[in-house]
Amino acid sequence: MLQRVIAVIGAPAAGKTTLTMQFGRQPGQDVFRLREHVPETILAATATSAERLGWIDDVTVAVALRRYVESVIDEDSTHTVHCDNFPGSSRQVGILVSTMQQLAPKCAVHPIELVAAETTLSRRIRQRRVCHRCERDPIHDPRLPALADPAHPQRCARCNSILHPRRGDAPRLLAARMQRYRQAAEGIRAAFAGFGITVVRLESNGSPEQIADQLTALLNARSTPS
Repeated sequence: MLQRVIAVIGAPAAGKTTLTMQFGRQPGQDVFRLREHVPETILAATATSAERLGWIDDVTVAVALRRYVESVIDEDSTHTVHCDNFPGSSRQVGILVSTMQQLAPKCAVHPIELVAAETTLSRRIRQRRVCHRCERDPIHDPRLPALADPAHPQRCARCNSILHPRRGDAPRLLAARMQRYRQAAEGIRAAFAGFGITVVRLESNGSPEQIADQLTALLNARSTPS
């Protein structure tokens, strides 16, 4: 039975995707990425335009989320869903919370905001790479962090292909993504507060394993009866 949804938000390079990937590999846990559940035509329109970056209309978001949650409930093998960079706006907070209230009223929603120093964000952006062969993105815009070959850092450890910077890390698009997050973050926190839910800020300057351990301890503490 679906017991909790962890909504992971944060600035670009705060560690959202790396963290959710770690948990998604564990039994009974899954990851929701909005871009994997919306039409390719909509994704294509938001991929390279700084003006429309990340913009997906509310109807599409609501339909995609509802279908995903219904499938998770029907399969009945997942107890925790990690939302990677979702919700991305105050309106999407309302969509998330209302959908869970309707479909899984006993499921707890825990929003986590990853916070890292500017130096950490800059270093991660410079270093991170993606693999176009391993990640078959529908619009050829892979986002998942690739594992580099230790002996050949510019090649993928899985398939030996050349690794590439993320398209969204190009200076103009990155600046737009940073601005979009900073403008949306306060509204996201306020929207969750309107539902009586507190956004917990989690320091994410450490290694992926350290951040995962911190989040696990936090969730365990929240689930322990007082």
